[in-house]
Amino acid sequence: MADTAVTYTSSLPPVEGRAYVCKRCGRRYAYPKPGERPIRCECGWWYENRGGSLKEAYWQRIEPYRVPPATLFPAG
Repeated sequence: MADTAVTYTSSLPPVEGRAYVCKRCGRRYAYPKPGERPIRCECGWWYENRGGSLKEAYWQRIEPYRVPPATLFPAG
């Protein structure tokens, strides 16, 4: 075991401006713009901005559910 704890931090700059906070775990992300890739939260929830409305979907990250469905956010 290591003598000292190791903390891993993101190489991304801190979130500035409008932010989205995951309702489940409280992690903070830059607010997604329409047409941008969705937010993938570490707790397993995905958030996508569809024309100004946030859509949510849950995707278990542990076996056997590692491969996402063909369309996480169906049109409509």
